[in-house]
Amino acid sequence: MLLQPPGKFNFYILVIICIAAVVPGCITPRKYQPGKPFVFSTNINIQGNLRPGDKADLKTRLENQLDDSLKTQVVTTFPGFKRLSKPAAYDTVAVARSIGFMKSLLYSLGYYKATITSDTSRAQSQLLKIINLKKGEKPIRVQFTVTPGKSYKFDSIAYNLEDSALQQLTLSRRNNALIKKGDPYSVENISAEMDRLVDIFRNNGYYKFSKEDLLAERDTVFAKLIDPSLDPFERLQLLEEAQRRQQTPTMDIVLKLKHPELTSHFQKYYIRNVAVYPDLDLVEDSTQTIKDSVTINKLSIYNKYNKFKPKFIAGRVALLPGEMFRQRNSIKTYNNFTQLNAWTQVSVEIKEAPDSLPLLDVIIKMYPTKKQDINLTLDASYNTGDVLATGNLFGVGVNLGLNNRNVGKQAIQSSSNVRTGVELGKDFIQTFQTNLSHTISFPKLILPFKFIRTDSLLSQRTLLNFNAGYTDRRDFYELRSLNASWGWEISKRGKRRRTTHTWFYSPLNVEYVQLNPRQKLQDLLNNVPNLAYSFNTGLVISQVVNYNFGQTKTNPQTKTVTRNLVKASLEESGGLFGLIDKLDQKGNLFRYVKIDGDYRHFLDHPKSTWAFRLYAGIGIPYGKDIAGNREQQLPFFKSFYAGGPYSMRAWQVRQLGVGSSIKLDTINGTGIDRFGDIQLEGNIEYRFDVGSIFGFKIKSALFTDIGNIWYRNNLNDPQLDSAVFKFSRLYQDIAVAAGTSLRVDFGFFLVRFDWAYKIKNPIYANKNDGWFQNLQLKRGQFQLGVGYPF
Repeated sequence: MLLQPPGKFNFYILVIICIAAVVPGCITPRKYQPGKPFVFSTNINIQGNLRPGDKADLKTRLENQLDDSLKTQVVTTFPGFKRLSKPAAYDTVAVARSIGFMKSLLYSLGYYKATITSDTSRAQSQLLKIINLKKGEKPIRVQFTVTPGKSYKFDSIAYNLEDSALQQLTLSRRNNALIKKGDPYSVENISAEMDRLVDIFRNNGYYKFSKEDLLAERDTVFAKLIDPSLDPFERLQLLEEAQRRQQTPTMDIVLKLKHPELTSHFQKYYIRNVAVYPDLDLVEDSTQTIKDSVTINKLSIYNKYNKFKPKFIAGRVALLPGEMFRQRNSIKTYNNFTQLNAWTQVSVEIKEAPDSLPLLDVIIKMYPTKKQDINLTLDASYNTGDVLATGNLFGVGVNLGLNNRNVGKQAIQSSSNVRTGVELGKDFIQTFQTNLSHTISFPKLILPFKFIRTDSLLSQRTLLNFNAGYTDRRDFYELRSLNASWGWEISKRGKRRRTTHTWFYSPLNVEYVQLNPRQKLQDLLNNVPNLAYSFNTGLVISQVVNYNFGQTKTNPQTKTVTRNLVKASLEESGGLFGLIDKLDQKGNLFRYVKIDGDYRHFLDHPKSTWAFRLYAGIGIPYGKDIAGNREQQLPFFKSFYAGGPYSMRAWQVRQLGVGSSIKLDTINGTGIDRFGDIQLEGNIEYRFDVGSIFGFKIKSALFTDIGNIWYRNNLNDPQLDSAVFKFSRLYQDIAVAAGTSLRVDFGFFLVRFDWAYKIKNPIYANKNDGWFQNLQLKRGQFQLGVGYPF
């Protein structure tokens, strides 16, 4: 959504709010115990030759170990004014407790020679500069000095499981071990390796095996030194080894069974019975009243209301009678049903057989959600989505949706939606638009042949989509569009934990757009003939391939989450159907190849996030139009554009570019939309929390956007030479925006108010390469958006 710049008063209010969290100022202590020293601040200073990144990470983890009474929180009440609320009274016991916690952390990370000292001082001369000190106030600054010393590294790693089957199973998968010789010693890594072993055992029948059955024995060299029966020569060798370790500290690890006498934990379990209840009532959890059942694949399926086909239910259960218990099959069964959105709740209960045999009974209980619902919503926005927008138009729309979550008693999802809206401009109704869409999602791959193992997938579905739209923009054009597509989507977990891969392939995507230009659009086409390549009636028959990769890593100590997202898309139109003459030139079939990629990296801290994005795309048309001329540009509804609340925020939507050409800016100020065949963009945001108002979270951000769009050729117009992508002109053509943001998080959605400046404007490329041209405080661009920009 796009708005005109706010008024003078609103502009200053926005600027004041956005800088409130970053402006330094006086800090006023509030609600402390009078007459007693209180904790004003706590700092941890780490000594030693640690890398800057490792030192910062260690400092964050040590801060999490501080006693709560030593943690202070400063809140910004107004720009230049900060408040320290309810600081705790200083207590030496809290300092000693914090040192103990921090040493425990350091020991768990292999810093066995770490030293920690503390120092407190009133430091009145320094504190007076940053706080409003009143008579009788006694602020204390606590300083911890941490010297970690050398960290231990793993040396020899052994597995000594007394059960031969477990030992063989462990050694056969040792290549995937999470601890290796030379890695930094860490209790977390040892714990992760033990978790890996537990997963292996539980996926091979050992149902009762748990982490409590494993023991990590550390440093066997020093353990042997205290053995009184040790041979003198062996003792001498061990002493030499101990002295060597003083220079390069290392640690031996042996993973063993803690209680080898618990033989019941080390036997394989098999599944005896599986009972499935697919349509229970939430208010009634009893399954005793359901007697009738259907047996499929040895599964007993009890339908209370006959809402689901038994064969469909049986096909999604991965736990089968007679098979060895595997934990991953239990998880897969749960995911197979919860991902369908046909049930509000699913539980997979596993119980041991009562006769002490290594057998398990499985009970699967499912509680269906409401099958159908109708929703009616109203929306109001400023237009950014339609082509050839010549101004900022206020739009109102009505959406009517019908959802069916269980078509054919097989959890097939059906969604129908109708939207009708108008845009209001200076001539009252400027645009009328209506759209009808229908999507059917089948919870399986409907294929003429099987080419992939579906049992290894997280999810699978077949998508069928229909869409029809009509837009009437007064004086410009009348637009009709039809679209139908068929495709398959699969999702699979990566070999590494916390990674997912999703593929979507549509072998047939058909789009038809009929454009009837009116006088104003025709005048534009007369002034800019090359626009005719993009704005015309045409047909798309394409194949589409999408790939998404997601990775999430969590550091439990620092509470930092690292997320990586990769999106790639390939679309090809006319490669096969373009060989049919009636479709190609006579049917005005658009023939092109379009490729784009998007990479996003997030560093989520408890109260802030660093967000990075890189995007690149290119489209190459290769067909011919009705007149037999070679297509020069992508059709307008497939082209790239920049500007707006989600791209290059210092420019209005589709108003950046093309390249550093100024031709489109000199045509009677019509605000012509700009489309290109190539796009490059990069974005950086530092997002942080500000506070809360009436229970809603207030957030802010500082950001910069870098990018532009280009043509592939000058369309036989020398004035468009600077609109063509060339590496030699990349620096001159690139645009740079910077700004700040105010965001209100309502929980289920986020409203974003962005204010951005054109730091480097390509249309001034001949003046200092476009840097800081025509830059004024009040001449920024205000953007209103819903959700994060990326």
